[in-house]
Amino acid sequence: MKIKVSFQPLQRSIAVLLCFLLSPLSAPTFADDNNSSFDEPVGKITGLVSIATRNRTNSNIRDVVRAKDNLSTNTSGRMRIELHDGSILSVGSESELKIVKHNPATGETRVELTDGRLRSRVVKVRKSGSNFEVTTPHATITAIGTDFFLDTSRSRTHVIVYSGVVVVTAGRGTGNSPARFALDVAAGQNVWVDANGISRLQLTPDDVEQETIAETVIPNEVGSSIAGNASTVTKHSHLRRNALVGVIVGGAIVGALAARGGSKSPSSPPANTTSPPTIPPQ
Repeated sequence: MKIKVSFQPLQRSIAVLLCFLLSPLSAPTFADDNNSSFDEPVGKITGLVSIATRNRTNSNIRDVVRAKDNLSTNTSGRMRIELHDGSILSVGSESELKIVKHNPATGETRVELTDGRLRSRVVKVRKSGSNFEVTTPHATITAIGTDFFLDTSRSRTHVIVYSGVVVVTAGRGTGNSPARFALDVAAGQNVWVDANGISRLQLTPDDVEQETIAETVIPNEVGSSIAGNASTVTKHSHLRRNALVGVIVGGAIVGALAARGGSKSPSSPPANTTSPPTIPPQ
């Protein structure tokens, strides 16, 4: 007896499965993963000077900034961006940058500064794993609740910290430019980063600090809470720098005294100046 096996139900099931896999309903998962950061609002423009562009179109105050927008300023342009978590990006003239990622829920932010000047005033986020990261052609700067300034050119990046602490890593850590060295930079300190690595820590002079702050200020910031915060930050930076100087000077004085004490020859006993007793005449 021959047994007939019907393949029609199996073929029908396979056909239904293929239709589902090839239908648009199954694709959004991959499309969303690849494009989730595109067109996602990350903040808004709250200040402008002269000409600043977003994706080569002139920007206006209150314009929405989206992830991976190409932001730039001309020779006299400046731009202030407020991110959704309250962090402030102040962009100086002749600058180019891109906000690659900003997630207030996780506290993760990544900015790419290709050229120019950028001041970042980062809010304090009390979440594990959260960080604010700026990459330049020469370095990666990671911070949480920090106020710092970057000046980037083709050859090097200058990092100045006004308050808090940032971690500066030489190289971008990707491709053929691995992260080679990392250094903590605190308030009142600055470093240079180039193809050779990170310079030694330096104390930031008052005039340099004021000049770099002025390079990204928007005129209408005067009298605002942000401007007031800037003066407070500068004061704290000065206190921190003065404390560092005091520690260095104090250490030098202690060392000098110790060296002096160690090299001092033992003192000779005082000379006996007492005259011998006289013998009374007989």
